[in-house]
Amino acid sequence: MTDGTGELLFVNGVIRTVDSRDSVHTALLVRGGRIATVGSDAEARAAASPGTPAVDLSGRTVVPGFIDAHNHMSNAAFEPISVDCSTPPLESLDEVLAAIEAHCRELPDGQWVRGFGFNSWQTREHRNPTRGELDEVAPRNPFFLQESNVHTGYANSLALAAVGIDACTPDPWGGGIERDERGELTGTLFEAATNLLQTASWGAYAAQDWDRAVGLIESKAREYLALGITGVGDACVLADTARLYRLADEAGRLPLTVQQLHGGDHFFAAQDLRRADFVERVRGGDTHLLRGGTMKIFVDRAYPDGPGMHLHHDGCTTHAGVNFYSPREVRELAVQAGELNIDLAIHGMGNCAVDSVSDAYEAVRRATGDDRVLRLEHAFLAEPGQAPRLAALGVDLVSNPGLIHHDGMAFDGWRRGDTGIKVLPLRSMIDAGVRVSFASDHPCGTTSPAEIMWSAVTREFYLGGTIDPEEAVTPAEALRAYTINPAHASGRGAEEGSLEPGKRANLAVLDRDPLTVPADQIRGLVVEQTYVDGELVHSAG
Repeated sequence: MTDGTGELLFVNGVIRTVDSRDSVHTALLVRGGRIATVGSDAEARAAASPGTPAVDLSGRTVVPGFIDAHNHMSNAAFEPISVDCSTPPLESLDEVLAAIEAHCRELPDGQWVRGFGFNSWQTREHRNPTRGELDEVAPRNPFFLQESNVHTGYANSLALAAVGIDACTPDPWGGGIERDERGELTGTLFEAATNLLQTASWGAYAAQDWDRAVGLIESKAREYLALGITGVGDACVLADTARLYRLADEAGRLPLTVQQLHGGDHFFAAQDLRRADFVERVRGGDTHLLRGGTMKIFVDRAYPDGPGMHLHHDGCTTHAGVNFYSPREVRELAVQAGELNIDLAIHGMGNCAVDSVSDAYEAVRRATGDDRVLRLEHAFLAEPGQAPRLAALGVDLVSNPGLIHHDGMAFDGWRRGDTGIKVLPLRSMIDAGVRVSFASDHPCGTTSPAEIMWSAVTREFYLGGTIDPEEAVTPAEALRAYTINPAHASGRGAEEGSLEPGKRANLAVLDRDPLTVPADQIRGLVVEQTYVDGELVHSAG
């Protein structure tokens, strides 16, 4: 902890500043929650006040605190009171259904229940539960099971009835309601068709006890601090989500920085920038730890037939997948946001969506100049030839290489044999000059920065082999992609992301140096301490 003068000294270590020169030093002095000096042990000690407490690093490595710029913390926070349907470790659909039944057995009638972590193609049966099966195991409670990627959900009859979805309900904008050959609801909902279920179930959990909800947010944030994460970007904040974050911040129970990427009235809903209440929510006043000013737009969908893709075969180009918006609609919405001084984070998974985002951002730059932060989220399937344009437009790519390990083959299948399209072409993006950030997309994937950096460096698939290994990055690039680059993508590059004098003292003490250990050891990094604004907020001991 800092002393009465707010000073704390770190000596005898490897201080990876991640500044513009990737400088490395042995000591660092914190004063008043900010970096005061970085240099040799002698230089840092000379700058410290007499009696300043010192942390002897004994050769351990200090890096800037990790920033997970695309995370769904407000969803993941409710996992402790939801049904864990994770596959793996659950292997069969029967095990998943048994877990749901055991959870619901003791609950009051009518109480909403959510399930998380389910991946249908990783069950032994390679399928999802039906509405009838969910009715059997949750006969008294509205139940909604989210696919781990959040783009699909499965509901029982009580949940469907609670939000007014029946056999006569048409497919909503941006979504699909699955029906069997008789026209009966199967319980499977795609994309925006899950909106009402997501909002109703999340809202029931939060509104049941707002103080408990604040505690769950704080607890999840502390899990992240134990991984060295000192800042997150919640990648789809709705009105009630913003309320929850505000309550946590006002109560002093938000222990890390949260940037809110604002969605519409529901998770996949279109935003209406003519509404003063929505614009006010997005541009609402920042505090030290709670930030706003950014709007999230979804361009393409994952289901039922994959992201927006241009596929090239035999000299012909065909379109595959489904988009939420036409390129013109994306462009108009993005320009309107830019003119309202709103930064943008646009979700684009396939190469067609990447083109739509690039077109939109070119129009934003023409209309509003270079001041706006413009982010492309994901780019799971892009062409290396798209990278120079993104670089020229100053677009930040916020990518999720941790998903390569478990979902890489699914991404590979979406490109349908088009070898010109790469799965997460990070090497091509960096080489073209695109500023690339890494993020977890949790709960869609692991939250661990160490595992995600390892995945970007090795490109290994969990069943063996690698996915487009030529797109691997170096450990040094991976570290920048989890520190200074996401700081810039979050609009905070001047205040954090590197260990330089004047910046916030957000840092992590690691048990080994991620830039010098063998690549297969990166995923095993242990965060021994985490500091936010110079205060110790996590200690592995």
